[in-house]
Formats: sequence, structure tokens, C-alpha cells
Amino acid sequence: MVATNDIGAEVATLLSGPAWSGQRVVELGSMISADEVAKQLGEVLKLDVKAFAVPRAGWAEAFEQFGVPKGHTGPAEEMFEAVNAGWMDLGVEGAEHVAGTTSARDVFEAAQDAAKA
Repeated sequence: MVATNDIGAEVATLLSGPAWSGQRVVELGSMISADEVAKQLGEVLKLDVKAFAVPRAGWAEAFEQFGVPKGHTGPAEEMFEAVNAGWMDLGVEGAEHVAGTTSARDVFEAAQDAAKA
């Protein structure tokens, strides 16, 4: 996972840092379990939040419930399949890894504050 604040900060660092040429692969983010995300969300909401697996056959319907239009869930499903198959992973050889510094809790707290404003 990676927060948009971390993406913006890293892009600013790359654009304002020393010049470089050629190809550069930067991997940004940190691995976090679904259980840990649920725990941090629950702490912010002061609710008992649990993560649960959605069987593959139910992915399209789940994405539709998140607002993806019916018939357009394929790209999201493909991304999840790639992650689950290990095709998308942190630690790719040759990539510069930059850990995220913004926790899921921080993101949830900011969203909660924005909703109150």
C-alpha cells in the first residue's frame, strides 16, 4: 500500500533531486496485511472491523458495490489476479525501494477529518 501523500513527496524528491538519465524504476510503498488495515480502520472508527476474503466468483459484484460500473470490472479483477499470482510484488530486482511513511491509520484519520469539515 502507498498513500497519495507519499507518492507526491517521492515525486517531488525525484524531480528536485540530482539529475539522472536512462531508466529508473522506483518501487514505493510497504506491504501491509488486510487484517492490519482492518485493525487500523477500526481504531479510527472505534468499531470492530474485520477483513474477509471475497471468493473469485464474487469479485465483479464486489467491485460494482464499490462503484465500478457493471461490465467494467475486468481491469480491477486482472490487477488483483496479478497481485495474487505474485506478478506484482515489492522487491523486484533492480528497483529502488522507498518505504511509505504514511500509515493506513493516518489516511483513514485524514478522510474522517475531511468528512467532518
